[in-house]
Amino acid sequence: MAGHDDELIEVHHERIAALVAGDLDALDAIVGDDLVFVNANGRSMRKPEIFAAFKAGTMSVQQIDSSDIEVRRYGDTAILAYRALTTVQDGDNLIDGLTQNTCVFVHRDGRWQMVSQHQCSVAA
Repeated sequence: MAGHDDELIEVHHERIAALVAGDLDALDAIVGDDLVFVNANGRSMRKPEIFAAFKAGTMSVQQIDSSDIEVRRYGDTAILAYRALTTVQDGDNLIDGLTQNTCVFVHRDGRWQMVSQHQCSVAA
């Protein structure tokens, strides 16, 4: 079990590195086509919308420094929760500060893919 947790945490770090670098090719393999993301402002987005915003330059990720990572596995599904110092520009909206994140991953086609993420701001 722990080996799977390590593998999932590595995928988590690869996803963050791809987001900060704006590497959509790397990100494409890590997030499922059925991804639904809810950001700290409550905006719900799907994968095509997120990728289009990156390509248009209206979305960028400057920082996601994750900590307190916890993994719970349920067969081929896992929940990864973490806190992060986050700086993300999404159009006119800036998310800048501490966030709590809950991600759902599924193991399919021999790899972990994130299919859902919910993010909320953490009061100081």
